[in-house]
Amino acid sequence: MLQIPFPGTDSTAIQVRLPSGWEQWRDAHLADVGTKLAAFVVLAVLLYLVARVARRQVSAGIEDVNRRHTLRKWIKGGYAVLVVLTGIALFADWLAGLGTLLAVIVAGVAVALQDVLKSVVGWLYISGRSGIQVGSRVEVGGVTGDVIDIGVLKTTLLEVGNLVMAPQASGRVVTVPNSAMLTANVFSNSPTNPLVWQEIRFTVTFGSDWERAEAILREAGEEHHAQISDEVDHGYLRMERRYAFRAGRVTPIVYVSTAAHGVELTLRFLTLVRRRRGSVDSVTRKVLRGFAAEPGVRIAYPAYRILRDVEGERREELE
Repeated sequence: MLQIPFPGTDSTAIQVRLPSGWEQWRDAHLADVGTKLAAFVVLAVLLYLVARVARRQVSAGIEDVNRRHTLRKWIKGGYAVLVVLTGIALFADWLAGLGTLLAVIVAGVAVALQDVLKSVVGWLYISGRSGIQVGSRVEVGGVTGDVIDIGVLKTTLLEVGNLVMAPQASGRVVTVPNSAMLTANVFSNSPTNPLVWQEIRFTVTFGSDWERAEAILREAGEEHHAQISDEVDHGYLRMERRYAFRAGRVTPIVYVSTAAHGVELTLRFLTLVRRRRGSVDSVTRKVLRGFAAEPGVRIAYPAYRILRDVEGERREELE
């Protein structure tokens, strides 16, 4: 049994109980430190080989990138845990004599590395049911990106936006300390909820057939919705199972309002977060073609009146 007391007290902070059979075998066959070190090295190498073979099997047998990466990380973490447990099992009696010293060292490290410990707590939070996982698109601390790795101290993102005008990858890799996941506002779209609402606005002249323009927008939105309807249903079903959430209307809708120079029509529709730009492009093209085919629909634009004084006469021009 390994016992580590609190400094200055008789109480025990940590107790690691080992099987009695293991302790008897260890004491009988691994009596000196040198033998234990040799056994530890052999076991660590064997565990490393097993972990390496498992990682190769995962890499070769799983096609899904996110799932493959997650399993490889779990294998790596499991290897580290087993190595630590092996060391404790072999050197438990030796470590017990250093219990007070270890407790003092741990307390000093905790004070000196507060930010690091916060990041570790943030990692535990992310590893739970936070909704953040490899493949999620998150915005934290003013940085937006797709999660490509979750480490113990930091989360690595493939940056989205910033260098480019649209919500697409910029090519840069950004690291965010896990502590930020606890202290900053985090906006997330995970594989559980890959959907976002998108809006496109068009303004037609007051003399246009705005009802026909509204129908064109609605048709373009419904055509796009039909392409992703299965993903919409599955995404919101997962949301309802996991959160206190009830999906409302998920089909496209067109809102009508008046602007300074015409009738403003706003198409609101669902799209996948990773396909926002492509969805806007596709729907906009359909709407523009529909407007071009309708002589009664004209897109409005701001008009200005310019007054010119020519030879004492004021002339009014419209541009």
